[in-house]
Formats: sequence, C-alpha cells, structure tokens
Amino acid sequence: MDLARIWPPFGLEITAHNGREEITLRAMRDEDILAIADVTPADIFGPEIPEHAFGWLFDAHNNPAQFRWAHRAQMSPAHWSLDLAIVHKGQVIGSVDMRANDFPANKTIETGSWIYYSLQGKGLGTLVRHAIAQTGFNHFGAAKLTTAWASSNKASAAVSAKLGYATIAETTVEGLGPDNHTAPGERAELLRQNYQHPDNLHVTVDGVNPALEKLLGL
Repeated sequence: MDLARIWPPFGLEITAHNGREEITLRAMRDEDILAIADVTPADIFGPEIPEHAFGWLFDAHNNPAQFRWAHRAQMSPAHWSLDLAIVHKGQVIGSVDMRANDFPANKTIETGSWIYYSLQGKGLGTLVRHAIAQTGFNHFGAAKLTTAWASSNKASAAVSAKLGYATIAETTVEGLGPDNHTAPGERAELLRQNYQHPDNLHVTVDGVNPALEKLLGL
C-alpha cells in the first residue's frame, strides 16, 4: 500500500525542466530526511562560510527528523509547512519549504530553499524557484508568494528578482551562524500577475487531489 493513500502529501510530485536541466520536487519522506541529515555549512555555502549561513547547521542538537515529523503532525488549513526534497539525476540535492498560515483566507505561501554548493551556478536553484511558483499559483491557487533573505545574501536577491519578486520591507533575519545572531534583511513578495515565466520552462504537477486540497485548505 502506498502511504499517499492515507497521507496525501506523499503523492505530490513536481517536475521542472528548461531544455538543459531537470529537477523533481517531492514531499519529503523519511529516506529523503536521512539523505540530507548530515549536511554541513560548507556543503551549502562552500569553503568560505558567509555571515548569513543558517544557524541550524551549527546546532549539535538539531534533529532533522523531529523537525520534519512535527510539520507533518501539525499540518492543517490553519497552518502548514510542506517540506519537499529536491531531486536531480536521482539524488537528493536540497530542500524546499512551502509554508502558509490560514491559506484559505490569505492565499499566501512563504518559501525557502537551498541546494548543495557544488551544484550552484548551474541554474538549478532558479529552476527550483520556478517550480515552486508554478505550483503555488497554478495548482494551489495562491495569490502571492513571499520570502526573505539577509541583506548579505546577494544570490537570493538576484534569483528572486529574476522571477519578479519586489522588496516590500526591511526586516531582521534571525538564527544565523554559529552564534545564532540576527542580521538586517529584506522581505519580498511575488504577485501572481508579476511572475516572470521563461518560455523554455515546463512544469508538471501530480498529486494535487481532493484529499490534499482538503488538508491544505486549497
């Protein structure tokens, strides 16, 4: 029996390709959690760790299984975090979080993602962001996507601008680096009508069925 029958997120699969590269996003199963459980700061940020590196990477008490399982247990239309594994050439290369509070009323999804440093610079991160946007707007019925980054994270700012995100406010990003510090940041939003869709982008989404729609309040 496929677990997707009793847990609808496990049936979700998003595939995106641009003629050069292809990635798949799937709801994170336990084997996917295990595949990236031992990721290090250098794995994501390279040999020179920036000040905006994620604080959880330095936390010896961080338990990725407990973190992801809690999201599953707490999922409801009032609040959900849909955790996705990024797969490239059969290997898990990163993760995506799509989160919402009171989605039926707000129609807003907060997103965050990362891929391995060794695969950055090839357009894969941008392809991931497009896959999220296509899914959010065309299959989940979102009106806007939001995200935030530390001001020092120029790469995130550049990718967001490609998709049509507009900065809406200065903010503070918390939980950074080994000392769990805060840093100045920017919050941005992408409205459905402002989304920049490349002509060579092709995205397919499977598993958005009535059971998943009920669980997420789509």
